[in-house]
Order: sequence, then C-alpha cells, then structure tokens
Amino acid sequence: MDSNCTLTKNQGDIIFAENECSDGMCCFTCVIPSNNGHIGFFKSMWKSGTGSPYVKLLVTSEGHKNELYDSCKFLDFIISRNSGEFILKMDLRCSIYKHRPRQCKDYPDSAGESLYQQICGPCIFNEYTASGAYKELVYKRKWDAFYAILDEKNAIRNIFVNEEALTARELLLKAKDVHLVTISAGTEELNYILIPLPKRTQNILYLSEKHQPVGTIEQAYHRWQEKIQNNLQNHYGPEWEAKLNNAIETEEENAGKRCNEGTTGNLKR
Repeated sequence: MDSNCTLTKNQGDIIFAENECSDGMCCFTCVIPSNNGHIGFFKSMWKSGTGSPYVKLLVTSEGHKNELYDSCKFLDFIISRNSGEFILKMDLRCSIYKHRPRQCKDYPDSAGESLYQQICGPCIFNEYTASGAYKELVYKRKWDAFYAILDEKNAIRNIFVNEEALTARELLLKAKDVHLVTISAGTEELNYILIPLPKRTQNILYLSEKHQPVGTIEQAYHRWQEKIQNNLQNHYGPEWEAKLNNAIETEEENAGKRCNEGTTGNLKR
C-alpha cells in the first residue's frame, strides 16, 4: 500500500525486549502471505493479536513513495515500561504459539514464493540493519523502517502493558525519535505514532548459522548467493556482475577511508 506522510517532529529510549523474535519485521505483509496462509488451519481457531489491525510497518526512502504494510493477524505487539526507568521495551511475537511459530521457524533459511521454490536468503531485519551500500545495490535505494501505531485510545490500550491509554500515549510521544504523523492512503487520512526500528542487534537471538547480520556485501553475497543474484539480475540484467563488483570495491574504499579518519582525523588524499 502506498502512503504519504506529514511529519510533526517531537526523550528515553525504546528498545527491543530480549526475546528470540522480538524485532518482528517478518510478521508483516512485505514478507508473509497477505491471507496469513503461513499459519495454516490454526488461523480459523484464534482471536487476533494485540497488533492487528492497529500496527503497520512503514518503509520510507528518499525519492520513492512510502510503503505501508499490514501485520499478520496474529501478531502480538507489546510495549511495557521498565519500573523506575524511562525506558520502553517492545516485544513482537506470535499470539498463537507465544514464540517463533513452527511454520515460520525455517525462515529465512528456506524462504521462497512457495513450498516448491525455496531460496535461502537474509531475513528482513538483517537487511534493514545492513549498510546503505548493501541496500542501494540489492534494492536500488536506501530505506528506513518504522512501526506505525494507530493514534487511537483502543489501539494504545491494546498494546501497552499496565498503563492507562492517555499515560501510555504521553510516554510514547516523549520517547526519543518518535513522531506523530498523518498518513494518507487513498482518500483516507489517519494519525499514527511512528517508532523507528532500533538497529541495535544485541537483543535479537539468531536461530541458525544462516540467520546472521549482513556484515559486508561480499560476505552477504557468498552466504545468500542465489537470492541476491536473482535480485541483481532483475534490477540490472546482464550488467549485474559489474554492479556487484563496483559496489564491493566502493564499500572497501569507504571502509578504508573511515579507518584513516579514525587514526589520523583526516582523509588520505
């Protein structure tokens, strides 16, 4: 879904809880089937999670339309306050299984368009925390991501633990880098509270050798060669190998410049 945002700029931190799947980025329709088919027959037996339909994933990049993604129907989106501290914790998990669902467990090691077409690849959170050079190569653009919470009493009451809705809203709006925005989708305009996804990864538990952060373009390409090569071929056609090599060289040059800045305080010329 495309959207347009009008920002009204707004301090404590909002961090991820220490849980195996607390970033929850793969629980939105940019990754999961829009009909929630990944849950199987269980989807007809359970109520919606606290995040649906109040929380969406907003992806923004300069020069491109904003993209707004719905959450899985069963996403529990929970925010709580540390007692005695002005720190808020976000925890995103499956409301059915209370942990990473068995149906999702093989992602991203085996992720594809169908059960018969499985492609290994990095998870969306690892790609989000990757360098701008990686995103620009693989997606042809740099992008940022936000959780968009509907600015409505019922929505805030649903996701905030042990706080009155008005108090919870005030805590959210005072948190660092949080914005109140108006998002227009088609003819409808709604107010949302935007929380930027933290890029700190120390609280995210990686579940396999393949489910690892993206360090460099070269490392990512060798680890997830099939998926990234398909992306590059779609974007660049027969020139994809030259684009890949140029991106690796540029990344290495930039890394060298940062090292020189760190040791001398000036760039070598």
